[in-house]
Amino acid sequence: MVTQEQIDFFRDKGYLRYGPVLAQDEIELYRERLDQVIDEENRGGRDDELEFKYGHRRPGEIEEFDRPITQYINMWKRDDAYLNLLHHPVITGVAKALLGTDRLRLWHDQIISKPPHDNGHFHFHQDFYLWPLMDPNILTCWLALDDVDPSNGSMHVVPSSHRDPRFGLESYAAEMEAIAAAETRGETTEPSDRVKMRDEPASIGLSVDLPAGGCMFHHCLNFHATPPNVTEGQRRAHIMIFMADGVRVNLNQSEQHPLIPGFEVGHGEPLTGQGFPVCDAEFYKAA
Repeated sequence: MVTQEQIDFFRDKGYLRYGPVLAQDEIELYRERLDQVIDEENRGGRDDELEFKYGHRRPGEIEEFDRPITQYINMWKRDDAYLNLLHHPVITGVAKALLGTDRLRLWHDQIISKPPHDNGHFHFHQDFYLWPLMDPNILTCWLALDDVDPSNGSMHVVPSSHRDPRFGLESYAAEMEAIAAAETRGETTEPSDRVKMRDEPASIGLSVDLPAGGCMFHHCLNFHATPPNVTEGQRRAHIMIFMADGVRVNLNQSEQHPLIPGFEVGHGEPLTGQGFPVCDAEFYKAA
């Protein structure tokens, strides 16, 4: 399933190109189910899961900016096939090994789509600072539903950036303190190296090309970006964000995150609850 060499590579480089995990009939199933959800959203959508409205435009909605991606958060709540995928034996097994945990919990999943000639460059960023979480023992499984390469928006990573002290937790905390202090004086600060990364083209990173049904993993502090899809075809990916059980809530970071209203625990407590299920092969239902 996963070798010690792969584990060591992930811990050193902050990512792992794993390869195929889905058969062709499974790929077609997930594409079909996604198309059904997209059709429903294009007809107005549902309001039973409020976070699902975040990340894409519904009919009649007007936005002030063009989105670099089209996003559907928590697909597992909308479709049983995607719920089952969270427990895929290979995906969960590899995620546990890479995180060094015996118990895996979902932060959230999402579809990220780049339609033909649509959406743009999604700038370099580190996921962890966008989440109201305290412990960076979190990774993303990025599962391609179409063949991906730089022409249609493949994942580009900056190897070992998760270990670069310029981008770590201590540097980030110092940066936030400096910004807050400057604001009280009515001043601004010089952009940090972390902030400057936003302006770099995706091409400075390493493209992780994948076949449809293949996946890669990346650490929550690894810088990553995707270029635009300039092809005639779709570029669909299912993203599953897993955390080691015990990761705690941080309500002082990303205070407006759309999943916070669903928290059943408070600041500093391990994130648990029905919205953040344990993911394990024992719950997987084989076709």
